[in-house]
Amino acid sequence: MKNLRNKISNLEKQLHEQQQKRESLTETKKIEVEKLPYAYSALKQFIDPETMNVHYNRHYKGYVDKLNGALEKGDFGDLDLEQIIKTIQRFSSTIRNNAGGAYNHAIFWKMLSPKPTKPKGLILKKINTRFGSFESFKEQFETQAKDRFGSGWVWLVLTKRGTLKIMTTPNQDNPLMNIIKNGGQPLLGLDLWEHAYYLKYKNKRDEYIKNFWKVVNWEYVESELQKLTKKNLNESISVKEFIMESVSEPCTKQELSQSRNLFNNNTEVLLMYSDAIMSILAEIYPNKYYGDNEYRPKTSKGIYDLEKPGRSIINYLNTNFSTFCILMRDMNKVLERHNVPQISFVGKNHDEQVLEMDRMLGILNELKFRIFSNESKTFQSMMNKIGMTSQRGSNTEDIVTKKLKQKFGDENVEKVGELGSKEDMMGIDAKVNLDGKKLTVQIKPFNKLIEEDGMYKIVGSANVKKYKTDWMIFLRNDSDAVVFDNKRVFIKNGEYYFPLDSLLYQL
Repeated sequence: MKNLRNKISNLEKQLHEQQQKRESLTETKKIEVEKLPYAYSALKQFIDPETMNVHYNRHYKGYVDKLNGALEKGDFGDLDLEQIIKTIQRFSSTIRNNAGGAYNHAIFWKMLSPKPTKPKGLILKKINTRFGSFESFKEQFETQAKDRFGSGWVWLVLTKRGTLKIMTTPNQDNPLMNIIKNGGQPLLGLDLWEHAYYLKYKNKRDEYIKNFWKVVNWEYVESELQKLTKKNLNESISVKEFIMESVSEPCTKQELSQSRNLFNNNTEVLLMYSDAIMSILAEIYPNKYYGDNEYRPKTSKGIYDLEKPGRSIINYLNTNFSTFCILMRDMNKVLERHNVPQISFVGKNHDEQVLEMDRMLGILNELKFRIFSNESKTFQSMMNKIGMTSQRGSNTEDIVTKKLKQKFGDENVEKVGELGSKEDMMGIDAKVNLDGKKLTVQIKPFNKLIEEDGMYKIVGSANVKKYKTDWMIFLRNDSDAVVFDNKRVFIKNGEYYFPLDSLLYQL
């Protein structure tokens, strides 16, 4: 009996230790209260000491306390306040309101200064370029502040394109939130809630708005703008280096084959993963993410102007089985250290794989800000792999386009599909003018062509799915190309099959 009690006690201890290790993956960090950088009476030319005391100690601290209380009830992982703001869409309205209140006030205190400052440097240059003059900017800022009905904020923001704009948000919303259309990074803001001014100004909000200019901390605004400009440049340089120079630790052939088969055979799993990756990229690079047609007409949603102007190849992460393999392998290393069951799709049926992907994405959501950062070796390896994959894909399209021109003439063939264009998203890589009709072409690499049961089987092609193009062309070893009529293609066990009479040309 004593031995049994000891075994039960040891088992309970082991279970408790495992639970603690699991919780260490998702431990929620408390949001700290920012210290007021001056005395309550330091901004008398703008606001009275009593209002500052109440504003800071009751309203601001109240937002922080309520936010921490709401976060403790969930399992959100180790997030800082800015990350919460950037990903606010996934949180409750309670967290949205209190996170907004906490974040807006934390930066608002820094935007104010007891000593007079003047705009200069990069911020003044951008203001003059965007608004014509500093006086014109002030006038437009005040107008929008006065026009904001009820509670809210007025902001000067840096947009995704690096330009300035003035905008307002209701309640405690912030331009950085991913629910705010055409927002941006806040550089300067003014609190338009009554609690910010009513003790001093009563109903004279216009006077409060006008006196704001007496205490604006332009040194802070300039510093934030410089940091953001440098951050965007460093992001671009880092990603470009990862694509071309970092060392990618490859998965084994068996692991790659398993990942490829998963993506090719379980569309539901692929769609779950694809949607999750695009959501994460939108959170990690909010100033680089554009919705459909936002970047320019006829472009699809995704990350733009990251490692180079235009659509970034980082968007390929959502369907690339090689980078998925790297991600799963490195996540499993973390899970192994914490005695959490590792992620595996092998030997599972369709529904079991869907459940396993759901579990993987839950863990990924907790670790995403650690994984998708410029310091992460996993991220570096994934970007290096996607860079090599993209280059191979571009080379494949170039080789096939050249072969098509040799057969049908230069004037009858064009390479299409600017990265991110609607044609690219439809899978159109090239067009061939044949007998007065323009035929669309999808181009893919492959390993082997096999005759099987009166059909041609294409072995070794990635991202196997149906395309609405007229032709599909497969290239092997950068030399042998086969052209198929795409009308009667079907997919079985993650491979393409074409009727024998669908083979049109061998190039």
